[in-house]
Amino acid sequence: MALAVEDIKNLRSGLAPNHLDLVHDMTLGTGVWLERFESHYLDRFIPYGGSKVKLLVGSEGSGKSHLLRYIQGRADQKDYTVLYMSARTVGAKLCDVPNLYRMITGSMDVDKLVTGLACVVGSELGYGKSIYDGHGILLPYVMEEGYEQADAAREIRITMAKLLKNADVSPSFFTFAYAMLRDRLLTPDAEATRVATRWMMGEKLETRERKDSGLHEVLNKTTARRWLDSLLKLLVLSGQKGLVVLIDDIDVLYERSQDTGRYLYTPGNNKDTYELFRQIIDDADLLKNLMVVLAGRRNMIEDDRRGFRSYEALWMRLQTGLVPSGQFNSLCDIVDVDQHLAAQGADFPIRLSRHLSEVFTGYGLKRKYRNMAPKETPPVLKSVVIDNVFTADRDEEAIP
Repeated sequence: MALAVEDIKNLRSGLAPNHLDLVHDMTLGTGVWLERFESHYLDRFIPYGGSKVKLLVGSEGSGKSHLLRYIQGRADQKDYTVLYMSARTVGAKLCDVPNLYRMITGSMDVDKLVTGLACVVGSELGYGKSIYDGHGILLPYVMEEGYEQADAAREIRITMAKLLKNADVSPSFFTFAYAMLRDRLLTPDAEATRVATRWMMGEKLETRERKDSGLHEVLNKTTARRWLDSLLKLLVLSGQKGLVVLIDDIDVLYERSQDTGRYLYTPGNNKDTYELFRQIIDDADLLKNLMVVLAGRRNMIEDDRRGFRSYEALWMRLQTGLVPSGQFNSLCDIVDVDQHLAAQGADFPIRLSRHLSEVFTGYGLKRKYRNMAPKETPPVLKSVVIDNVFTADRDEEAIP
């Protein structure tokens, strides 16, 4: 399998590649934390209605982004809806639940959600996936059983309404899901689907659109958590295990602009963002089937003015993860990535170098070390990745 130029550039810079299969193949030493995380949270806790927030902290180049990307790949394979974002490049600030909600829905596969819901309706009517796979109209299948068209449509509508009622979604999300299913199962209506999708993503509808669709509720700070709760319930109803949100580079909260020298996040933005994380932790009973993993440099917990310590309501919920133990604790809510690296053993860089050599060779690339001046020497883990990047001769001109 050939690697994309973008992934090679990332590897040369010591960054995690976007190719999730490559991230998985590159990963060594999963037994220290990743396997336990996957087994406990992704396989058991979250699918059964759990909700959790984890924080990864460590020095530059310690592997935080790589760990997030690995979790992204494993969660995706286990049928979660997964969102990975960098707080540094995401654009909108992570200051409240509405912004977070829009980021989640903006990256979602809405068709996958509707197809899953349609399959559940079909299954309830006796048409398993081998007969009806969620694509196309279900009405003809029911009519083949001897029902008149009106009676068949009524049976489907009753089943749709019953499933959505039992899912305990909000009235607005009931209306949204019902409209999407009606379009998929009964009468295709591209315009109604487009309007409902825009509403679900938090966009404002025109007066006529609100009247025709019945979707009058607006996404704001008051309604956002209820919307997120309903979205989670629909994801689970569709057959998915839940939602995994991975937010990298949260140290942007205390960084300054290179152009102006001002902080990128104002003190008010900081407090709002920390309050958002606090709400997610405290809403564990409401926001079920949700996993949030944050990652940033160590200053996030050491900076008393702008870090997590500056917002006591959040800090008091996380600080138990910093009880000194002298060794890596895989159960803490604050995961020390530097200790995670140390727990791999003193010979880990050597073992990793050999492992990466085999992985990159397996991808058909030829070894080429990057010469670095002493002042450019990166942290050990990052340098191992950089020094083991291979580039194929035929790609050399295409890769700056």
